[in-house]
Amino acid sequence: MWKSDNIAIRLAKMLGGFVVVATIVLSWLTIVFSFPEKHDRPNGTAYVQSCEDTGPITRRGFGHNWSCTATIRDDKTGNTWTQTLDMNFFSPDDIGKEKRLTWGYGGGRSNINTEKRTYTPAEGYSTGFTTTISVVSFIVLLPPALWMLATSVVWSFSQAEQRKFWEKIHGTPEERAAKKRKELAEREARQASRQRYAAIKEARRKAKEERRSSR
Repeated sequence: MWKSDNIAIRLAKMLGGFVVVATIVLSWLTIVFSFPEKHDRPNGTAYVQSCEDTGPITRRGFGHNWSCTATIRDDKTGNTWTQTLDMNFFSPDDIGKEKRLTWGYGGGRSNINTEKRTYTPAEGYSTGFTTTISVVSFIVLLPPALWMLATSVVWSFSQAEQRKFWEKIHGTPEERAAKKRKELAEREARQASRQRYAAIKEARRKAKEERRSSR
């Protein structure tokens, strides 16, 4: 059944592959946003009022994703406003507490709107560390994601089309057999060459010992 030309099965396999790709992408986002950036110069204080769990799946990956409402006071002007901050900026443990933060307009990893307020926690990780985590996890997860994406598309092909596709990538059975025979012959040739070299070396050693013993 797995190898079938039935269009429903082929599409189901393709969609299943896309689900795996989405899981890999969401796993990367989960890793990236598990390490929030911090700001060294807080300029505001937030009084956390309530929190709601918006998980287990969001645009920032898997797991609990707390969306918390807080009243924020600017250090310089004393102005206050109420803001809902999502994606684990705060947690239920912070309800009723005052938390330091930095706020401004625009920028950040997930907001490029320069007219919208953005917030950065006073506690977290340096920009260099979060960038390293993002890049390393991206490098590790990108190859399997791309491989599964390409494979999922191929699964939508008929069996004949799949064979033609993979033969273009890996060669026909005859070409693979010929390549294997060639590699085996080259390996045997290298082994024979090493054996000849060892025999010549041993012969030279014995000749040298005989010359010494005849003196």
